[in-house]
Formats: sequence, C-alpha cells, structure tokens
Amino acid sequence: MASIPIAMKKTLCSRFCVLPLFLGLVSTGVSSAPSEPSASKPCPLEGTEISGGSVQLLKDGQVLEYVCPSGYYPYPVKIRYCKPWGSWSTLQTRTKKIVKKAQCRAIQCPGPEDFENGDFWPRKRFYNISEQISFHCYDGYTLRGSANRTCQPSGRWDGYTAICDDGAGHCRDPGIPIGTRKAGRQYRLEDSVTYHCGQGLTLQGSQRRTCMEDGSWSGTEPSCQDSFMYDTPEEVFAAFISSLTETIEGADAEDGYSPGEQQKRKIVLDPSGSMNIYLVLDASDSIGKNNFTGAKNCLGSLIEKVASYGVKPRYAVVTYATEAKAVVKLSDEQSSNADWVTQQLEKIQYSDHQFKAGTNTKRALMMLYEMMILQENQNDVNWNKTRHVIILMTDGNYNMGGDPVAAIDQIREFLDIGKNRKNPREDYLDVYVFGIGPLVDQEKINALASKKDGERHVFKVKDMEDLEHVFFLMIDESKALGMCGIAWGHQKSGRYERQPWHVTIYVIRPSAGKETCKGAVVSEYFVLTAAHCFNVDDQAHSIKVDAGGVQNRQVEAVYFHPDYDINGKKAEGIPEFYDYDVALVKLKTKFTFSTNIRPICLPCTEATTRALRLPTSTTCQQQEKELLPEKDVKALFVFEDKKNLIQKEVYIKNGEKKASCEGDARKAQGYEKIKQISDVVTARFLCTGGTEPYADPNTCKGDSGGPLIIHKKSRFIQVGVISWGVVDVCKHPNRPIPAHARDFHINLFQVLPWLREKLKDEDLGFL
Repeated sequence: MASIPIAMKKTLCSRFCVLPLFLGLVSTGVSSAPSEPSASKPCPLEGTEISGGSVQLLKDGQVLEYVCPSGYYPYPVKIRYCKPWGSWSTLQTRTKKIVKKAQCRAIQCPGPEDFENGDFWPRKRFYNISEQISFHCYDGYTLRGSANRTCQPSGRWDGYTAICDDGAGHCRDPGIPIGTRKAGRQYRLEDSVTYHCGQGLTLQGSQRRTCMEDGSWSGTEPSCQDSFMYDTPEEVFAAFISSLTETIEGADAEDGYSPGEQQKRKIVLDPSGSMNIYLVLDASDSIGKNNFTGAKNCLGSLIEKVASYGVKPRYAVVTYATEAKAVVKLSDEQSSNADWVTQQLEKIQYSDHQFKAGTNTKRALMMLYEMMILQENQNDVNWNKTRHVIILMTDGNYNMGGDPVAAIDQIREFLDIGKNRKNPREDYLDVYVFGIGPLVDQEKINALASKKDGERHVFKVKDMEDLEHVFFLMIDESKALGMCGIAWGHQKSGRYERQPWHVTIYVIRPSAGKETCKGAVVSEYFVLTAAHCFNVDDQAHSIKVDAGGVQNRQVEAVYFHPDYDINGKKAEGIPEFYDYDVALVKLKTKFTFSTNIRPICLPCTEATTRALRLPTSTTCQQQEKELLPEKDVKALFVFEDKKNLIQKEVYIKNGEKKASCEGDARKAQGYEKIKQISDVVTARFLCTGGTEPYADPNTCKGDSGGPLIIHKKSRFIQVGVISWGVVDVCKHPNRPIPAHARDFHINLFQVLPWLREKLKDEDLGFL
C-alpha cells in the first residue's frame, strides 16, 4: 500500500457481438422450420422432473429446459414446449421412442464408424470422458493427424482426424472424421466423397467434398455432432480467434496460410484493399435477453480490440427479429470510427424488437447484400479487393422470410465467389456463425457458415460465459508484443487473469526483514515504482523483482527522482515528505516480452498517442486533457489477494472535489498541525478515496509503487504511482472506513522531464 505519513515507513492502503440489416420489403415466404407454439393454457410442472438434474422455465413458462450437472446431458431432449391445450411436448427420441421420464446421462464421445488402411484400439461404440483411442496404419501407409485422441467433457475428441494415406491420389486422403461414414475412395481430380452421420447425430461442415486442381478438397472437414456437444473457448480460439491478427498486421493478401497450420488460416487485408466487418445479431424471442446482451457485449469487445491495433475496417451492425434494423450502415460517415460504432452498439436493447418477435434471418442478410450493392455503386476503387467478414450470432431458427441460405448465395454471386475455378476468390468472404441461446439448431447454423478447406466457421459454445471468454481471447497478442497497455483478460467473479506489467519488488534488509512493494514494467529494462520503497543504503543485490512468472530477477541499479527527500521537511515538523516519490528499477537482464509480460503505456509517448487513437500531431498537454480532464476521472489499481490480482476502481478527484480530497491530508498521523495543505500535498499528487461520487476502495500495505491506471480505448495507461495514504484501513479490516480515508499518487505528467532523461535509451518515443 502507499505509505502512511508517520515516522515508521508504511505503504499506502489503496483500494481501490451484432450484424447490419437493411430495411426493405419483408419476404412472406414460409420457413421449413416450424414456429414455436404459443400457450393459451398454462402447462403444469407435475411429471416434468428430470432424474439427476433440474428444470427451468423460459419464455414466460412456454418453454421448459432441462439442466444437468457438468459431464451429463438431458435425455431424450433438452427442451420441451407448452402446447396450446396445456400439455408439454412428449419425451420422444429421434427414433420415435417415447420415454416416461427425463434423465441426466453421462456425456460420451462417439466411436469411429469406419477407419481405412489401419486399425484403432479399443473398439467401442461410445467412450467415456478421458478415455483414449489409438490409431495405427498398415504397412505402406503413413499416419497423418493424431495417433492418440482423448474424449473431452464436451463430448468431442481432442486432436485431429487420423488418416492412413499412401499418397497415390491427386488429392490426399480426406479421412473419415470420428462419427462419420464416407462414400467414395477415389481421390483423382474432380472425384468426390460424401459423408453421413450415425443415428441421432447432425453433420457440420461439408457433406460433399471434391478434389480440386490444386490438390486441396473443396469445403471443410465434416464432423458429427450430438445435441449436447459444444466447442470449448480454446477450440474456438484455434479456429477463429486469431483470424483478425493478419488484418491488424496488414499482411500481404496472398499469405493467408501459416506453414503447417492450415486449420488457422487468417483473414488477411491486402494493403491496397479494404475490409468490411458485418455484425449481425438475432434478437428474436427464442434467443432471450441475457443471451442477446452477452452476444452484444462480445461484439463490442471485438470492435474495441480490432481498433486498439490501429485498424479501421468499415462496420455494419444489424439486429433482427420480425424486422431487421440497420444500427450502423457501411455508408455511414463514421462507420470506420470504432468509438462511434461502439456507442451505437451500446444503445441497442433487446426490447427494440419485443413487439415483433418473429425471426426473419433472411431479411437481415439481405440488408448486408443491399449495403454491398450501394458500396459498389459508389465507384469504390478498392471494391474488388474489399474483404467481407460476416459474424452472425443466432440459434439458426427462423419462421418467416424464407431460407436465409438463399441470401448467402446471393451475396456470393454478387461478390463473384466460386465462379472462376482458377480464381474462386473464396478469401474475399467469410461467414462465421455462433450458435447462441438454448434452442440452437446445429444443422441450420452449419448451412449458413462458410466452408473452406482446413477451416471452421460455425461454433456452438456451452454458455454465454464461454462465448465471452472467446472474444476476450480474440486477438493474438503474440503478433504485437511490443505494444504497450494491452491485456485481454477474461473477467470471472471480479478477478482478472491478466496484468502483464504487474511487478512485485522485494527489498531484503538483515536488520528489518523483507519489505514488499509493487511496480509496473515500462520498458525492456525498467520498472517504475515508488522511491520510499527503498533506503539510501539498500544494495542492488538485496533487491529482487518478480514479474511474468519469473521470480528473483536481479537488479542492476535503482534511480530516485533527484528532488525526492523523505526527511526534507522534518525541521518544519513534518515527519515524512513524499513529494517526487518515484523511482526506476533497472534490471541486469532485460525482459522478454510475451503475452504474460509486457509494458504499460506511459503518458506523453508516441505509443500512448496511438493507444488513444489520437492524431500523430497530438501534444503532451493534449494527452493530459484527454486522460485527466478537470472532473472525477475513473481509474483503477491492482490489489493482490492471495496471489490473485483484482482490479479496484477508484475516482481521481481532479475537478471540484479536488480541494476537499487534498484537505483530508490533515487527518493523517503526523500531519495534524500543518499550516497549509500544500506543505504536504504538492502539485505532484493525484488524490483518490472518500465516498463521492462512490465509495472508493483504498490501497493496502504492500501496494506502494503500483500504478494508478486509466483504462481507455481498451488500453491501460499509467498516470500515477501509489505513494501514501491518510488512513491504514487494512490494518483493521473490520472497522468502518472513514470518509476521510484518502490516497495520494505521484502524477506522472509532473515528473516527465526526469522520466525522459532516465528512459531516453528505451525507445519509448517521448513527445
């Protein structure tokens, strides 16, 4: 924590996803998917119990959902509907067998239906979670894929399809994914293979694949899914998350594949072209408010993360139910302004469609089609090189407007996708579909998604928390390790997995034991912390730094601000004086930046200008106005609780409450008799704490030297260093916290000349 101003040194106790739709004529075509029955008479709950699980009602009691514990699934159905005459739909299997009572069954993985040119063991129809299966090939055949695979809790196998191939065909053997059957064993040019699933399973991917001239197979590898199967966030990450990294890097358009990693093809942006990202969100009755809101938040995260890399695609945002609403159009003047698009996204409410809650997915997609036509008609010189990425969040069900696949076909036709065999332009359109809500129809979402060799474009996660985790992982940070202030951590119960600049500093003193402070990584060699963490006689060898999972990093030197003097006002009756309480710790060996350790952004640097998406001509003074306007400014610090890092939100009193915040310094031990507040609270301090506008948490002993951070534009920028506090609230945690509990932090804007001088060789680009 920051120091408490008393003779004994103490540290301060501080605390702290949617697509564009164009309005037009709504088709009156009838979907093959039946609409859900509306109940005119309530259905009783008697006799609806499930053995081993629980029951919850959805849609005002019209839908009953069975819920089972982890590792189990509801059999024979997950959902039952209340019929108009007041009875629930029957418990019926896919083979028309009637079951008397629902039950929770253990999740199992399906066994291989067939395997060519080799053998596998053990041979079973179903495998329990954690059971393994091993594959080997006959003589003359080479194994591709995973020789050993394990049944996962999702009901799917880890690894990749095992294939025994002799290399004799024009195309390599496409294999038989576990759970599928394959018809066709010739792999010559233009030969085709067809896949089918076992009873009760739904095919995802391509049912029919054709051997292409370049030796690849058309479409994407199929898989057979049971209703309870889902993708883990990590699986989605491998197939989708990194897809926008190449856009951010501005890679060459022809370099769409990483060697040996075709399953991770990235959407690339030709530097001479452009990109449109269409976010489409189903707001129909079957989705539900919570799923809609969660999906909207995911798409907001996507926009922010893409923007944080300085990329400016054009966005379109569409929500739909009976009607489609274009929240953001490609033609909008600010469709490339991530801040504006995010603001429009945040305004969307589930209730926007509440009185027309049918589902017209085709109309939503036709809106995108109309936007594309309009863009082409504007004679955009980059039109033929514009890449189109559609991200659709839906359960796949529709009951009006006709089959939405027809709209995807029209879009493909308009973009000349798949017309020319030698130049199919498949890289210019990607349609990703995320299944959300309790009523996901896997067959329908699969029909909408793109199908490309070695790729997956359709996903179904277990719940909304998993989906949000996917989008927190979305950007592959390893592609920009030198960028400051990036930390895509997934929030769970207020805890954050990532604080990559967080540092713990230990000072070992033979007579006084070990003192602990915090700090922040600011460059390859330096950590920024508080000067009062050290004594003048501390030796470099007695100071250790823990960061990025590596302990006891050795220190070369500690540099204090030249104007720092803890005893500078003792003659005036002030026992400790914390003005200029900043220090830089230099390591003997530089940090190797990774996703676990990277620098925080410092004020008045070129990196922070980019992070805030400001013009390159921005001055230091303009940055200060952006980060510290004269009002209450939301900030945060990181509190370490049993090795868990928790963000604590505070407000910097930089407006009308500033004077009263600083005035409470008189209530600190040893400062009761000061004549003027400026004798202890100089212009170098920022003040937090108190109860207005909210009750701020306070830092605790050991937090001294840690960063006071502004989180803006999805980047973390340090504006202060935790220094001292009025009350040690953590010494007596059960006592009420007084309103005068204030914390003081050194304002980095006020010590910039010293930072520039000491960090001049660190290539930080100070303004």
